[in-house]
Amino acid sequence: MKKFFATLLGSFFYTGFFPIAPATFASFVWLLAWLFLPGGRWLSHPAALAAVVPLAIWLAFMMEGWYGTDASKIVIDEVVGMQVTLLIFEPAWRAGAAGFLLFRFFDIVKPFPVGRSQRLRGGFGVVVDDLLAGLYSLAALYLLGRFVDLG
Repeated sequence: MKKFFATLLGSFFYTGFFPIAPATFASFVWLLAWLFLPGGRWLSHPAALAAVVPLAIWLAFMMEGWYGTDASKIVIDEVVGMQVTLLIFEPAWRAGAAGFLLFRFFDIVKPFPVGRSQRLRGGFGVVVDDLLAGLYSLAALYLLGRFVDLG
């Protein structure tokens, strides 16, 4: 039962099992929830982020034991990255689309220290790199919003 619930949440409701680009798919599904669920703004609220980060670290640690080190099925870290990216924004399709593209870019390119943070042990390494990629994305999205209407 523990494996079932940890996998359910750690794979973000099994989006991590998507056969092609599961991290991108999970990020996109989270974005759709943020945009279209009533009260979706709460998904990127600081309180939600504060609750999800330690949970994500624990889930990643547990899932690594079952599926391997930083397995592609572990996508709860993408949830953290998207939460950080859209932390100060209200749900709007332009902000969401730009944030999604920026997060995927920084998560794939892994500028310093994002790539290096993956060396952290266990769930920390899985989650911290996405948290940092989310911070880069948040900064870039904020700057973009100074020049373009993201509402």
